[in-house]
Amino acid sequence: MAQTVTERPLYIGVQYFYYFLITNIHFMLANLLFLLAFVFVEMSVQNIILFFIALLPGGPSLAALYATMGKMIRERDLSPTKDFWSYYKNNFSIATKYWLVQLTIMTILIVDIYYANHYLAVLSPVFLILLIFTLFVCLYAFPILTRFEVKLKNLFIVSIYAVFRYFKTTLFHISTLVSLGIIYYFAPGITVWFCMSAAAFFIMFNMRKPLQLMEEQLAQRGMEYEEN
Repeated sequence: MAQTVTERPLYIGVQYFYYFLITNIHFMLANLLFLLAFVFVEMSVQNIILFFIALLPGGPSLAALYATMGKMIRERDLSPTKDFWSYYKNNFSIATKYWLVQLTIMTILIVDIYYANHYLAVLSPVFLILLIFTLFVCLYAFPILTRFEVKLKNLFIVSIYAVFRYFKTTLFHISTLVSLGIIYYFAPGITVWFCMSAAAFFIMFNMRKPLQLMEEQLAQRGMEYEEN
């Protein structure tokens, strides 16, 4: 039986490209303040307060990005504009609270690394490891908060646990971050922004099994949650 136009690989490829592109545009719009700082302000510790403020809207936008990519994986269909801003609104409260805590921790660790390099170099690797670990925790926390209604305390506990429990997935996350780092290093700085939706897609794709197992475990333990 002949394939319809919508079943052909070329059509599907163009459709996915459209989903990535439009979602990426909305993600950039949601982070316009940081994008402007990223382009026009030198990224240095001296300007860290400015970047901290510019990054404050990042929590809800990251949640919306992960949730949108998660829907695309599950349903293979998307309304990029409608879905992104719907998820942005629905996850705004918990994502903002979580992001504020994590952003504060990461900012403190970056300052610690800066001063340790100048006055006590032996502590620099310790702070760097803590910073990387905090980043890995975020890579689990945002997908989790987009799938479950969970209290902030439990979100921290589950996401930290997941870093070690799903070590294979953590390794896949590392490969995604390394890829983004390579793009940032070799391509113009702003190029990496156009890869964020694709990176979120791969992270959510890798999170399919962990999220399914978490759902079963959370149900068994009676944790209060509700699927979006």
